[in-house]
Amino acid sequence: MFFVKILDFLFARIFFYKLNILLLKLIIRFLGFNHHGNLKESGEIFFLDKVCKENPSVCIDVGAYIGDYSKYVLEHSNSKVYAFEPILKSFKKLKKYEKFYSKRFFVFNEAISDKIGRKKIYVDKKNLHWSSLDTEIKSINYLKGVKNFEFCKINTLDNFFKKKNFLKKKITFIKIDKEGHKLKVLLGGKNLIKKLKPKYIQIEYNWHHLFKNVNLYTFSKILKDYEVYKILPYNKKLLKIDPKRPENNYFNYSNIVFKKK
Repeated sequence: MFFVKILDFLFARIFFYKLNILLLKLIIRFLGFNHHGNLKESGEIFFLDKVCKENPSVCIDVGAYIGDYSKYVLEHSNSKVYAFEPILKSFKKLKKYEKFYSKRFFVFNEAISDKIGRKKIYVDKKNLHWSSLDTEIKSINYLKGVKNFEFCKINTLDNFFKKKNFLKKKITFIKIDKEGHKLKVLLGGKNLIKKLKPKYIQIEYNWHHLFKNVNLYTFSKILKDYEVYKILPYNKKLLKIDPKRPENNYFNYSNIVFKKK
C-alpha cells in the first residue's frame, strides 16, 4: 500500500492526466475493450468457430450489416441463418448471399426492436455499420455530425417468428449488433428466448449504453438463466465475468456472450 501511495503522490496530478488516460486506453485493450471491426483481432472468429463446431441448427443475426457473421456461419456449418438489416444499401449487399445459400439463408430489410411499426434510423453514410435507431447517437463524439436518416420498418423477434411460423427447433445462437438498441431487441424477443432457449446470445457492449442508462447488470437481470462471458482479443476461450463488477462495465466496445446455464 505504501508503494501505491508513492505512485499516487507522483502521478495523480493534473500534469500527468493525459498520459494516464493514454495508458488506461492501452491497458483496457488488453482487457478486451475497444476491439471491433476485425473478427480475428477481437477474438470473435474463435467464438464463431466454437459455435460452428457444435453443429448449430438456427442462428439469428440482428444488425447483420453486410454479412460478415452470417457468411462465416453459413460457410462453416449447416445452420440456417435469419439475418436482419434495416439500411437498404447494406441489405442489398447482404441479400446477394441468398442465391448461394437459398435453403439456409433468409434476409429481411427491417430493424428489430421492442415495438412494431416504422421509425427513423440515423445513418453515417461513410460508416453504415454505426447506424442507430436512437437519437443519443448524436451525443457520441465521433458521430456528432450524423444528420442523415432513413425510415425503416421495425419489428420484434417475438412477432416476426410467431407471424412467419419459421422456428420449431431450438436456437443455437443470437448475435445482436444494434448500436445502443440491444436491450430493446431482447425485450422484444423474451418469449422467443424463453421458448426456444438459445445457447448463446452475443452483444457488443459500447458507448451507446452509457446514454441509454444500461449496463451489463441490466442485461443479466433480463437473461437470468445465462452466465456472462467476455470475448478477449486473440483468445480461443471465453472469460467468465461478473456483470456486477465496475471493471466489467466500461462503456468502450467489448464483446459479451451470454451462455445458457
